[in-house]
Amino acid sequence: MIKKNNSRRAFFKKAVAVVGVVAAADYTRTLISSSSGSASDINESYAGDVNTQDRIMSQKQLVLMTDNEKKLVLDELLNNYHKELA
Repeated sequence: MIKKNNSRRAFFKKAVAVVGVVAAADYTRTLISSSSGSASDINESYAGDVNTQDRIMSQKQLVLMTDNEKKLVLDELLNNYHKELA
């Protein structure tokens, strides 16, 4: 004999299950639709980033350090290294 369970608890379990399935489906649909961009849009965005970085790097200028500056940087590095060991 199969016993029917028509209690409130059974109803709420089913309702929660349905809400969970609908929420998961909506989240998946949103995730898929938001990440799908055309290849040309992605390529344009990448090319724009590359051009920006190239422009920034072309404006940089190499500046040589003096011997005193080299000594100060080396001393600072060594001091920090010894602090970490202590």
